[in-house]
Parts: sequence; C-alpha cells; structure tokens
Amino acid sequence: MHAFFFVFSRGATGVRLQPPEWRGMSADTTTKPAFDRQGDQSDEARVDAAARVRIEFGITAAVHLESCVKCGLCAEACHFYRTTGDPKYTPIHKLEPFRRAYFREASSLAPLVRKLGLIRTPTIRDLEQWQELLYDSCTMCGRCTLICPMGIDIAELVKEARHGMFVAGLVPERLALMDRAARQWGSLRRPARISRTSSTKCQETVAWRSPATSNTPTSSSPRRQPSYPEHTKAMAAAAKILNRTGERWTMHQGGFDASNIGFNNGDLELQEKLTRALVDTAVKIGAKTVLLPECGHAYGAALGSRQVWYGSALPVRIIH
Repeated sequence: MHAFFFVFSRGATGVRLQPPEWRGMSADTTTKPAFDRQGDQSDEARVDAAARVRIEFGITAAVHLESCVKCGLCAEACHFYRTTGDPKYTPIHKLEPFRRAYFREASSLAPLVRKLGLIRTPTIRDLEQWQELLYDSCTMCGRCTLICPMGIDIAELVKEARHGMFVAGLVPERLALMDRAARQWGSLRRPARISRTSSTKCQETVAWRSPATSNTPTSSSPRRQPSYPEHTKAMAAAAKILNRTGERWTMHQGGFDASNIGFNNGDLELQEKLTRALVDTAVKIGAKTVLLPECGHAYGAALGSRQVWYGSALPVRIIH
C-alpha cells in the first residue's frame, strides 16, 4: 500500500499573520505610504527591473496575450469585479502593464510600436497603482481562466506579472514579511515551534490514532500549532479518514507546510524551495503520494513548474 505524505497548509494570500517569532521582522509602522517598497532601488531601476522580467516572455505567455479578443467574459468571472462593478478590477485591466510591456518590447510589431510611440513605457506610478490590483485585488483563483473562450491562463499571467513586481521590490509589505519568514525558516512559522503538546491535545479531543510506528516511513507524528485550532481540527479529521482507509501516512517536519508564499508573491526561487521541501522529503522517507489540501496555492505551486525542476514528471504522485 502506498505511503501517504500528508501535508497541511495555512493561508498565504495576504492575511495578516503575526506569530510571536516574527518579532524583530515586522514592518515599519511609523510611516504608511499608499504603496510598499523593498530595497533601496531608484524608481528608474525598479521600472527597468520589472520591464526586464516582463520582456522575457515565453511562447505560452506571448500566445495568450496575442489571443485576447476583449470579450469581457473574464470580468464576469472575477468576484472582485462582480462585487464592486468597478472596471479597474477586471482581469484584463490588472494585466495592463504586462500587456504594454509585451506589445512594446517583445511582440512582432514591437519596433514599429516603439518608433511610433503607440504604447508608452509603464512608469513607477503605474507600478505603484498596480501593486494593489495585482496583489490585493486578485487571489489567482482561476475563475477567469476557466471561463476564457480562448483558453488564456489569466491567473498564470497574473503570477508572471507579480514576478516582475517582486523583482522590482514592489510587493505589499505584509506579504514581503511572510516571504522573508519563509526564506529563513522554510515555513511561515519556525519548525521548532510546532508543538507536540498541540498534537497530543488534538489526539485527545478528536480521538485520532497517530500512525507513528515502526511500520511507517518515518517516526515523526503529525503536529500542529495551538494558535490555529480550526486547522488542528481539520488535520485530525483528515487523519481519521486516512486511518479509516488503512493508508500508511505521516506528516514530516522537513516538509509539513504546503502553503507557498513564493508562488503567491511572484518569488520563483522561494516557490521552488518550498515545493522541493515537500517533494524531496517525500522521496527521502519513501512516500509514494503527497496529499495536498488547498490553501496558499499549494497544488498549483507544486505542479506549476515541475518540468523545469524535475523534468517531465515529478518523482512522487501529488493529489489534490
């Protein structure tokens, strides 16, 4: 029977999480600009950094941008637009700087577009405005992608646009803080903080059976922080299901957190690091399947760039 490597995830979509170990890493609250910046780059350097990323268009991104027929169906799928009725929240508008960069720098007519000045270069003010649209006004849920009659992966284009913003140092500070935490600890919280006490309490409350025996691929038992009681209950419920079906499963401290803040922020290096922590740990302990709940774009982050990181196929099966 396959060994399940069960991974729990927590939100990574902009929720203000301030666990105790983030002390000393918090953002400056003495000043509150209308937008956030990281690093000390000049405005010109930020625009250039974002533009360099955006002109490295792959074939897929180019085809998607060329295929848009401006039908507006994606707007009707977006819950931000449906709720507010404000045209600025339409998915196509959120991608406007990305579209401009493509048609000005990388399209087949780019030399003519530049010569005639048909499309102006995005400015730092444009990027500051789009920080809110790309991060705070989009969850990359994929509803727009599913409804597009041309098959354009709009959510993926938003992720690529976020990568340009990340390189330019124009990520909302609360997300940048989470990014720094994940880079340092491999999770939004220190693995050492995962409490055995909370796991024991969870077992007593929900009456689940820990699979940590000599027959399991690892001796580590599932754990969960006491500060997330609703998630602890969900983990215990999943454990009961897996035990009931007779699966051999575990949660491992080397790869217990599926939420991928790198994917969410456009930090591709961190996205790979966090995904590899899950997959490589599963391979190390002999698990054949990684079971991912959905939160923090866990599934999309794990599968999105698998061909770049692992070749044509992942070394383990990932199910959603």
